[in-house]
Parts: sequence; C-alpha cells; structure tokens
Amino acid sequence: MKLKQVVGLVLGLVVGAFGGFLFSNSLSPEVGSLEEELEILRNSNAQNERRLRSYQGNARRDTTPDELRGLARDVREGKDISPDDLFATMKPWMRQMSPIFERMREVNEEDWADVRTSEWARQYDLNASQRAQLKEWLRAQGAERAKALVDVIASKSSGFVDLIRATEYDWKDARGADKLMEGFLKGDQLEEFKSGRLAERAENVQHEADRNLSRLDGIVALDSKQHEQLFGVLSRGAEDYQPGLNVDGLAGENSALDRRQRDAEIRAVLRPDQIEKLDEHQRNRRAEAEKEMRRMMMTLPKDWDLLDRDTF
Repeated sequence: MKLKQVVGLVLGLVVGAFGGFLFSNSLSPEVGSLEEELEILRNSNAQNERRLRSYQGNARRDTTPDELRGLARDVREGKDISPDDLFATMKPWMRQMSPIFERMREVNEEDWADVRTSEWARQYDLNASQRAQLKEWLRAQGAERAKALVDVIASKSSGFVDLIRATEYDWKDARGADKLMEGFLKGDQLEEFKSGRLAERAENVQHEADRNLSRLDGIVALDSKQHEQLFGVLSRGAEDYQPGLNVDGLAGENSALDRRQRDAEIRAVLRPDQIEKLDEHQRNRRAEAEKEMRRMMMTLPKDWDLLDRDTF
C-alpha cells in the first residue's frame, strides 16, 4: 500500500472518530442508562421536577470517550499520536456501525460478483445453474473477508496495519474460483480457461518483477548478471507467482518466495557496496514516511515494515 493511501485511511479514522462520537451521542439511550431515565423523567409529572434537574446537570457533562479526549489533548500539546491508538479508540464506534458497513460491503460485492459472473458466463457459455454456483461462491468469499475484518475490529490486540491488511483486496482477483470453473468446463473450453488464467497470472508476475527490478537498478546500479539473477528472485516473490508458471526470462529454481525470503535472496546477490546503498534508501524511505505522518502529528504504526511491501 502506498503512503498516500495510508495517510488517507488515517484521515478517514480521524473524521470517523469525530463523526462516531456525534453518532453515538445521537443514538437512543441504552436501556437502564442515565439518559433513558432522563427521558422518562421529562415526561413524568411535576412532582419529579427536582429529581429531573439533578439528573440533567449530570447529563450535560462531557460524554466524549476518555481515550478520544486523551488523543485530542496530546494533539493540543504538540505530541505525536499513533494510528494504532486512533484505531483502538475507533473500535467501539466501528462495532456499532458494523451493520451499515456490512450492507455497504454486500452491495459492492454483489456488483462485483455480477460483473465477474457475467464475464465468465458469456466467455464460457455457463448455464443458469453454473452461473448461480459461481455467484454464490463469490459471495461466500466476500463473507469470509468480512469476517476477517470483523475479527480485527473485535480484537483488543489488533493494530492499524492489521486493519489495512484486512481491507486490502484485489477485486479483479478470483483465483480461488479456478477449481470451481474447472468442474464446469470440459475439452477445449477447459483448456482455454486454464491457459487464459495462467497467461493472465504470468503477465502480472512479469510486470511486477520488471517494475521492481527497474526500481532496484535505479538504487544500486545492477550489472547484467545481477539483472538476470534478480529477475528470477523478484518473479518468484511476486504476489501472483506459482511454481510452474511460464514467465519469460525465468529459469532454474522455481519455488515461491515470501517477502522475507525474497529480500534475503536479493541481498545474497548484491555486493557489499550495493547493500549499503539499499540500506540507505530504505532508511530514507522510512524517514520520508515518518515525516509525512508527522505533518498530521502522527507516528508510524507498529509493524509498518510489514505494510511497506515495496521496500525499494
């Protein structure tokens, strides 16, 4: 995720914190709460007037959550606050608003499921039953992603980076539907589907590897041999990579790499002077991110390095 996207989400939480406070105060009083008793008293007879005034005095006190008041105080005093603290403060409001968020998600994913189902139904001549099964599968995937987000909001230990990772999703991605589609198709249609999906994935891998290789070259000035070696490493570390994928220029070892494995293999190829340049670049990149966040009087969230995928 780009820094600007992170900043945008932080601003969204700030606005949400204020809006959530106003929303919470606009809700009907909880059963048994002071506010509910006040409403009852307002409609009672005059003999309870003295008691009503007493309760009204208490009800006028500041009802802003302590955590939110503390964050506001820190900002006024010129202290940096953490997106993790802001997210923690927002969790109760986000739980209250979950029915609205859930409905918004359902509408968005319904539209996406319609588009993907229509595309494949037209391309592979799916019948009504197959279209219904595909659409239901896509809906089920959306429900799983929604549950992951709910779990993050419900957790006491989750942080801002967990929120971002739970909300990240490529709407064009339906890789898990491959098995389902392969059960629908036969003969030439099945081969066409498989080859089309593999070609799409290979293109994505090649594009990501080329982009990252160009960035890395601009930082450390790779030689021709390193270009060849690192294209393979970056391909195997690409998000869409899977063993056996036919990627132009990829030869030799073909196992997939997670981010830490990818970065370790990159460093194994670089010379000491190049590693020093890469380290300096990464320090500058983090300093830039910290500077941008401080403009909003915020610190970087914990686990920032896990969020900053493109470290070069």
